[in-house]
Amino acid sequence: MMTFDLWILLGLALLTEILTLPPVVARGAVPGGIKWIFHNRDTVLEGVAPWGGRAVRAHNNLADNLAIYAAVIGIAHITGATNGTTAMAGMVLLSARVLHAMVYIVGIPYLRTAVFAVGQFSMLVYVWEIIAHFMAR
Repeated sequence: MMTFDLWILLGLALLTEILTLPPVVARGAVPGGIKWIFHNRDTVLEGVAPWGGRAVRAHNNLADNLAIYAAVIGIAHITGATNGTTAMAGMVLLSARVLHAMVYIVGIPYLRTAVFAVGQFSMLVYVWEIIAHFMAR
């Protein structure tokens, strides 16, 4: 059964996929960028706007964390520990990750870190709910 929490996880996966596009736009805007995109990328493409580099890092950050999110949300789902609290944590997580990507690409450093922390805290809420679910048994 596709629970709300699994929809959140699907949203995170989709966001990860969508975040592959801004770097392509940034690289494609550079002279020789289209050719570079379609070739083997054995060289560094010079002249990419700073926001393009931040877009790459925003995507990599989410991709790096997606396995953690999948494991925790998956465990909560499989064990039956999902509830209204995890649904709220999931909404906060997905919203924070969308905002994190936007703030990262635009280049607002301290806000980026704060938004990332909000998302990570929501993962701790999931973990707490999993532990509480088993402690109540």
